[in-house]
Amino acid sequence: MSDRALRLVMAALATAVVGIAGYLLQAHYSGGSIVCSTGGCETVQQSSYSEIFGIPVALVGLVGAVAILASLVRGDLYGRATGVALTLSGFIFAAYLVIVQLAVINAVCEWCIASDSLMTVMAAVALWRARADVTERA
Repeated sequence: MSDRALRLVMAALATAVVGIAGYLLQAHYSGGSIVCSTGGCETVQQSSYSEIFGIPVALVGLVGAVAILASLVRGDLYGRATGVALTLSGFIFAAYLVIVQLAVINAVCEWCIASDSLMTVMAAVALWRARADVTERA
């Protein structure tokens, strides 16, 4: 698969994360309820873990996804390295958030899980892009 195609896949995934994070951020600031089939979304959204140093986790996700989109503008080594760094950081943070939901809050937000899953796929695609760069240079 070409680098351009991989960048388009990552752009689509990051755009979906922007949508999810934007929705959760809007709900956070408006105090509105979140569409959720399990009821866990409200529990997670209202927990003390929904903010880090007073910053909503949804805002962290939104900024991270926008940064990933910005990294995709460059198709060179720096763009790929930035994409790997951002997506792996996002993946690690997402894994932490899933553990907190399961082990501490005892509730699962399906929107959060969707966003975390997208971040996991983005990290895999970013690594694929980086690997493709290495094999092209060899």
